[in-house]
Amino acid sequence: MYSLLTLLCAVGALAAELNTTTVYQFSSNDTWLENLAVRSNGIILTTEIGPPASLLAFDPREETPQKVVLHTFDSVLGLSGITEAAPDVFYITGANTTADNISDPPANATHVWRVDFTGNNENQPEISLIARPTAPTGFNGLAAFNESIILATATYQEAIFAVDTTTGETWEAITNDMMSSINGIKVRDGYVYWTAGADFCRAKLYPNVTAGAPQLIAQGIAFDDFALAPDGFGNTTDRMYAYLATAAENTVMQVSFDLDGGNNQSVVIAGNLDSIEIAEPTACAFGRGEGEFDHLYITTGGGSGVNVDVNGVDTAVGAQLLEITL
Repeated sequence: MYSLLTLLCAVGALAAELNTTTVYQFSSNDTWLENLAVRSNGIILTTEIGPPASLLAFDPREETPQKVVLHTFDSVLGLSGITEAAPDVFYITGANTTADNISDPPANATHVWRVDFTGNNENQPEISLIARPTAPTGFNGLAAFNESIILATATYQEAIFAVDTTTGETWEAITNDMMSSINGIKVRDGYVYWTAGADFCRAKLYPNVTAGAPQLIAQGIAFDDFALAPDGFGNTTDRMYAYLATAAENTVMQVSFDLDGGNNQSVVIAGNLDSIEIAEPTACAFGRGEGEFDHLYITTGGGSGVNVDVNGVDTAVGAQLLEITL
C-alpha cells in the first residue's frame, strides 16, 4: 500500500496564463527532443530520438540560437535521459530499439555514456561508454544518486535501476506498485521523485539505494519528465514546486505540494490541448545562467508521436526547445 499526500488536483481549473518563447525549432515535423539538462554556464543540452541519436547544445542567450551537434551516437537509434552527477560531468542513455521491440528490448540494447565537459574544448566533451546492461531493459529518465551511482527509470520493466558509473554494474534497485509506465525521475533532499502514467510520486531514498513506501503527490492525465524548482524559487522548508510536461496534453503543469502532507495544488500554466504552442512536451529544466533562474526550458516531440488536433486537423511540427519566464 502507498501513503497518500493530501491531493488537490485542479487540472485545467485555471486558464494557462504564461506564454512561451521559442529558443529553437526543427524544420522537420518528424523530429523529437526527449530530455534536457542545463550546464552551470547556462548552455542547454538536449537528447534527440533519431536516428540520428544526437546530443545537442543550445545557447539561449544568443539572438538566434543555433543547434550545436556535440556528438552523434551511431550505436543506438535514440537518446533519452540525461543527468549531471558532478560539476560539468553528465550521463546520458540511449538504446538500439524500435517501436516493435521497445517493450521487450534485446540484451545489451541499452547504453549509458559519461559526457565530461571538464576539459578545455567547450564543444568536444570527453565521451566514454560506461555501461551496457545485460538485462533486457530500456532506460528512460536519469537522475544522480551521488557522483558514482545514477538512477534510471525502466518504463516497461516498471522499476528504477541503479548504475555504478565506476564499474558499469547495473541492478534493479527500487520497485513498487506506483511505477506502471514510469518515466521521469529526480533526486532531491533524500527523496526520489518520479512520474508514472498520470501519477507524480515520491519516496524516501535510503543510502543503500532502496526506497520507502511511495507517496502520491498529484494526478493528471499523462506526465512525461519534470523539473523541481531550485532552492529559493518558491520553495520553502515545508513546500516545493514542480513543473511537469504533460505529453499529448500539450501543456506544462505546476504542482505546489506540502512536504509534510497537506494542501497540494495543480494548475496548467502554459499551453493548450488544441494548440501547437507546446506540442507534446517531453521534459522541463530550469536555467542556471546569470539572471536565468526563473527561466523554465521545455523540450517537445512536436506532436509527431500524438498529433495535435488543431481545429480538427491532426498537426505535427518540428521538435521545439521552448522557454517560459515564471
